[in-house]
Amino acid sequence: MKQNSITIDYIEYESLDSMPAEDVALIEKAVEIARKSYSPYSKFPVGAAVRLDNGEIYAGNNQENVAYPSGTCAERTVLNYVNANFPDNNIEAIAITSLKSNSSIPITPCGFCRQVIMEMEYSQHQNIRIILHKIGGPTYVFHSAPALLPLAFIGEMLQ
Repeated sequence: MKQNSITIDYIEYESLDSMPAEDVALIEKAVEIARKSYSPYSKFPVGAAVRLDNGEIYAGNNQENVAYPSGTCAERTVLNYVNANFPDNNIEAIAITSLKSNSSIPITPCGFCRQVIMEMEYSQHQNIRIILHKIGGPTYVFHSAPALLPLAFIGEMLQ
């Protein structure tokens, strides 16, 4: 038997004042788009914004549907849009936030979204910085997707 462990490193910022301006801009866009969320069932608006390697920022929010699970998370809304419309650009970073949370830490992507981020990172051969923001609380920054999904499933098609 061999015992192993997985360690996850991340940076924690207590306020936006100490963060790089380009990350703050991404967070602000995520907050802005979260306000436009269609979340009448969960009442949990989420926003996500991505920055591409050309500096452009795109955003998406959660879109719920009474026929659950027909809705889409904010992360997948923006990631799929960017992948469909700008397949030749790499994603440098994604910021994710919610307008409502009872937790003392930032919200985290669901398993579906973690897998989508992981596959996009793997297929572009470049890390995606993941910025998890809590309004009025800390912001966590992860260097790459495997920090949020260690031992991820990567299909043979991508290898």
